[in-house]
Amino acid sequence: MSSATGLIFSYIIGLTFLVGGVIFLLFLEDNRFLFGIPYTLVGLFIVVGIHMSMRRRKKKAAAAGDGDGD
Repeated sequence: MSSATGLIFSYIIGLTFLVGGVIFLLFLEDNRFLFGIPYTLVGLFIVVGIHMSMRRRKKKAAAAGDGDGD
């Protein structure tokens, strides 16, 4: 993510899918698994992907900062 706004919107989209999928799993009578599981997985992939990307970015920035002290 290149900006804080992009990060916030990505988290909002991921959480929307995640919460929507859980709501589908809990409250739909028919086709609860047909709609609930894919939405939940997509939301989970988005949120976890953003989190892992931010961890890699921080680790890379820390490594680059340590090497510049020469």
